[in-house]
Amino acid sequence: MTSSRQDPGIARVQGVYQLLALDMDGTLLNSDKIITPDVHEAIRVYMRRGGRVTIASGRFPASVWLHARAAEMNAPLIALNGAVILDEATGELKSGAPLPPEHVRELLRFADEHGAYIQLYGYNKLYVRELNETNARWPLANVVVSPGKELNEQNYAEQLGMIEVVAVGDLQRFVSGSFLPAPPIYKATIIGPSPELIREWMGQLGGGSEVNSKPLASPYTAKPSQELPQPEEAQRAALLAKPQAKPAFTLTRTGRHRFDVNAYGVSKRSALESLCRELHIAPLEVAAVGDYDNDADMLAWAGLGVAMGNAEPHIKRLAKAVTSSNEEDGVARVIHNFLL
Repeated sequence: MTSSRQDPGIARVQGVYQLLALDMDGTLLNSDKIITPDVHEAIRVYMRRGGRVTIASGRFPASVWLHARAAEMNAPLIALNGAVILDEATGELKSGAPLPPEHVRELLRFADEHGAYIQLYGYNKLYVRELNETNARWPLANVVVSPGKELNEQNYAEQLGMIEVVAVGDLQRFVSGSFLPAPPIYKATIIGPSPELIREWMGQLGGGSEVNSKPLASPYTAKPSQELPQPEEAQRAALLAKPQAKPAFTLTRTGRHRFDVNAYGVSKRSALESLCRELHIAPLEVAAVGDYDNDADMLAWAGLGVAMGNAEPHIKRLAKAVTSSNEEDGVARVIHNFLL
């Protein structure tokens, strides 16, 4: 259970790392979607010694907040791949970087033309065309699981009330604000029938399997502005008339059959940079732990980027250290080996 690789330049000096940023699935949570007692205790010890702990996840804000509250974390939290930063005490939005409305409409056209399933994320709301087996149980996958408590809607009703799946019918009309002002969309997920098709779609949208941009200087606004809808043909012409413009999206693979779409420049790294400015913490004082593609940029950026033992090989290669898996309390080992 020792680390399988460590950069020889890493010094184990108490107090060097002031902030610990943790991915959730495959990192903070084990395969049963639980924070184990050893990980809980290690986090408590680190915070008692003055450390700050945050979550940096692709999940809904409510899910991030519920898990952080269970672990009594003490720093603002990051959700939806860095598109929102939320208050650790209340779960309320502190700042957000939504997709521009015209880019959401372009993304929906792409999904329609390619027969892809797409769902849109507001703040704790999942917007879909219609309820189906793919999306109806999405909130249940975001609750804080209690050991020995069966995962069903009755047992977790209180938590499930914090995340809503909203069937809106025509997504294009919904985001165009034809009836009511469209809400900010912070993330979209596209799901396809095969990994090969996912790679093809990511390439067509201008991405690949990695985050496809450098973070913007400041993509976050406390109250995201909403643009007035324009005629569809005018929107398409405006986009096509800017061949030298920066890419519209940040794309990250989040599974063999799906990928996430955020606004260009938005990532866990960009959110951590914003958070560190607020907390007056330098990048070299940040330890980040993760296991998947949407963790890559924050692991490469942080003073200490640690890949989980269950991470894919390309994530392990870019990390400064590799810990044990999420089944072997890998996060606890990071804290004991490097942060205490």
